[in-house]
Amino acid sequence: MPTMATDNVLARWVTPQGVPQRRLVFFPHAGAGGLTGRSLAAHDVEILAHRRPGREARMAEPAAASVGDVVDEATAALLPVLDSDELPTDVLGHSFGALLAAEFVTRMERERPGRVRRLVVSAKVPPPDPSPELAAALHDDHALVEWLVGLGGTPAELLEDPGMRAMVLDPLRADLTASMNYQGEPAQLSTALLVVAADGDTTAPPSAVESWSTFTTGPAQVLRLHGGHHALFDQSELLHAALREPGAN
Repeated sequence: MPTMATDNVLARWVTPQGVPQRRLVFFPHAGAGGLTGRSLAAHDVEILAHRRPGREARMAEPAAASVGDVVDEATAALLPVLDSDELPTDVLGHSFGALLAAEFVTRMERERPGRVRRLVVSAKVPPPDPSPELAAALHDDHALVEWLVGLGGTPAELLEDPGMRAMVLDPLRADLTASMNYQGEPAQLSTALLVVAADGDTTAPPSAVESWSTFTTGPAQVLRLHGGHHALFDQSELLHAALREPGAN
């Protein structure tokens, strides 16, 4: 079991007796907190997961409703870490987190060129990604619960308790609102890109997810997984194998 050292904004996961040779900055999916980073732990990597307001240790804080606000906070928390060493660093965003990761890497290219080795985007169609059904579900708890359970990873019985349902849906709704309010396309990058797509993901079909490759002039690769929207967390060893390849350095 990996151990976690944490403050309010960043959660750090390191495998006991492991010696990190690289770092993975992680932006979780909509509604998720820093604890999600535990699923990505490996013996040779330090996981730094951004914990957004409105969840876990930050439950009392109002959730941010814009991508820009979230990335502002993450940048302020992460820059001192990245400036303190030269550990090779990749940046991963899963689902909604892919927008945050891409925006963060855009800022890093301006402020710390070359500091990020690779951007990893997982289970997210590049914006603009209109979703009328999801927009309608944001205003209907029952519809939003159905959508969330359909993605997998969240037991339906967990959401039967009104208090627990509010704890889950409030930050989820804020994140999804930020995603749908995101304007335009991601910026063109020069950072190397790894796109992660699962063959059974109906929310983010692989053919659409793979179009992220048009947003970088750097080398782009695709990691295809079997499974649904959250397949990455069950097959993280394949992610780490791809990031250890010589071409990632």
